[in-house]
Amino acid sequence: MTKLHIESIAYELPDRYVLSNELDEKCQTPIGYTEEYIGIKSRYYFDKKTVLAGGAAAAQKAVEQAGLTWADIDCMVAASATKWQPIPCMAACLKQELGVSDYTFPCFDIDSTCLSFMVAVDTLACGLESGKYKHVLVVSAEQPSGVINWNQPKSACLFGDMAVAAILGRGSAEKPFFSCFSTHIQGADFARIKGGQLAQLPTSYTPQNHNDYLFDMNGRSIYKVSAKVLPGFIENAFKQTGLTWKDIAMVIPHQASPLAMTLMCKKLGIPLEKMMFTIQDYGNNVAASIPFAFAKATEQGKIKRGDKVMLLGTSAGLSIGVMILEY
Repeated sequence: MTKLHIESIAYELPDRYVLSNELDEKCQTPIGYTEEYIGIKSRYYFDKKTVLAGGAAAAQKAVEQAGLTWADIDCMVAASATKWQPIPCMAACLKQELGVSDYTFPCFDIDSTCLSFMVAVDTLACGLESGKYKHVLVVSAEQPSGVINWNQPKSACLFGDMAVAAILGRGSAEKPFFSCFSTHIQGADFARIKGGQLAQLPTSYTPQNHNDYLFDMNGRSIYKVSAKVLPGFIENAFKQTGLTWKDIAMVIPHQASPLAMTLMCKKLGIPLEKMMFTIQDYGNNVAASIPFAFAKATEQGKIKRGDKVMLLGTSAGLSIGVMILEY
């Protein structure tokens, strides 16, 4: 049990709407292939608007939705896989973009790639529970379009950019809260960008190793590992909480791919009507995918105050996470 309270959650759409036919043409695959066989019709890319501008706009909306001011914020965390630059942290860059230098709240990043938002919520729940924080701002602003490898069309077509922000607070009453994460290093090489940091310095870049500086993924292998581990995760979550699928109003999964999500739904026995899908129209938004799907579910009335919600996902590492909380 915890007093964690999601006070608000808001998003900012990137400025460029991209149909899958455009990507089919770019990847030299048959027109209509991505929509028909992958299951994604469209997504959004940051173009003239930067990912920082998107993250800042989402953050401002979240603060206003919660009925707070910047003086109420105790810290800001960027929970993203894609970064504006290596140093300083993404959260500091967002604070600069917001123009709130008069407020001295700290900024730092939490990065577990696609699970970054969930890990941030889990980590900050401790600070809220202890009384260290009253209101914390989590921003997941992602621009995977900037590191796509167009020579891998099956993964390139999956991704869309997005910016989401949430205010977490310490509520007045205790609520159900469960979380569990694990990392399985046999999958460490299934999703990665090799170049750009100490393992392969930017100064090591050549036209010949260009692909090392772009995203590389083996989706089939990620699914195989995840499919073995997730059933035990779900069983443990229900055992620890005493809940069943009947108690869960909505499952908010990482929007990995339409096929992987559908297969996982069947394997885990998740009622299809309780599974939130946004990937068809917005793509895989990396760490922003879970909070964005959460925001859309509340917007559409699929999640209401008092509902129990399951967050579920995988990330590079290979890491797996499940969380149950009350909205």
